[in-house]
Amino acid sequence: MRIGAILTQAEGRAAENYFRRASAVDNPETNRPSALNYPLDVLGSPLPERSIAKLLRAGVESTTVLKDASSSPDLVPVQRGKGSALLPEWEKTVAGAINDGIDYLFLVRIGAYTDLDYSDLLEFHLHTRAPFTRAYGPAGAIDAAIVSTSALSDSSENYRKALSNLVPQQRRFDFSGYINPLRNLRDLYQLMQDGLYGRCDLRPAGTEIRENVWVGQRAKIDATAVVSGPAFVGDGSEISASCTIAGGCSIERNCKIDYGTLIQESCILQDTYVGVALDVRRAVAGGQKMYPLNRNVEIKIADRRLVRSNLKDSSLFAGLSSWLSGGTQQAD
Repeated sequence: MRIGAILTQAEGRAAENYFRRASAVDNPETNRPSALNYPLDVLGSPLPERSIAKLLRAGVESTTVLKDASSSPDLVPVQRGKGSALLPEWEKTVAGAINDGIDYLFLVRIGAYTDLDYSDLLEFHLHTRAPFTRAYGPAGAIDAAIVSTSALSDSSENYRKALSNLVPQQRRFDFSGYINPLRNLRDLYQLMQDGLYGRCDLRPAGTEIRENVWVGQRAKIDATAVVSGPAFVGDGSEISASCTIAGGCSIERNCKIDYGTLIQESCILQDTYVGVALDVRRAVAGGQKMYPLNRNVEIKIADRRLVRSNLKDSSLFAGLSSWLSGGTQQAD
């Protein structure tokens, strides 16, 4: 039995509103695509890498990640304009899997985070002998499915159409575990908190140096700094003298928290510098922007001595800033 996987990673306009609180009129049950399309670490590792690792543990021997420039929530690509490369690439990837003798093919759209165990989905699919199985949560379909390639082999290479024809015959795999839609930074912050407090299977990618304090490789914590768990300090990050990292914090990779600063119940996105003697509580910070979780406001920090990118090449945060600009108030 040979198993492969195709992962689709969204890159749509939904990300422009990622750095904002969910609107009061947003319906949490609505099946909206996730806005998380950027390679942000969550407790030390990007979600695409975590998804691939879970698939490999389920016995997948080959994975292909395809980029989708739209914000479509579709698990199976739809025909778009002539400039869209996703569908031809997807068809080519499915054809390659079939030609390589792959028997079962996972289809995963990277977006919302779930604790779904792909091994359970595979076992259910094999037990029911259905040609196509899709996972469902309490609010609707989850972006994970598995198809028997034997059901696609006679499709004359129009695999999207063949797969669409299988949808009415699909079997439902009901999943009642942890799901986070990752529609905005509140969801990202909640995922970080749930991982730290053990409310989901997402675990910090580091060494637990003492109870509920995880540290990535090359992280530096000054001997006078106080780090209270649960907390995570990512690879290459530096916590300076007299700093306090209070419970419920994630300092992602390549960050610097400068002298005498307090970080409490906050998420500091990767490659961020936080200045001297600051007090950051219940906030998400990245680049030169900060999002206080108790206010509907995005704060742009004009003074680079306070908060800024910690990269010499700030192209990463130039991309981040382009989708932090919508749907919020701003203050300098």
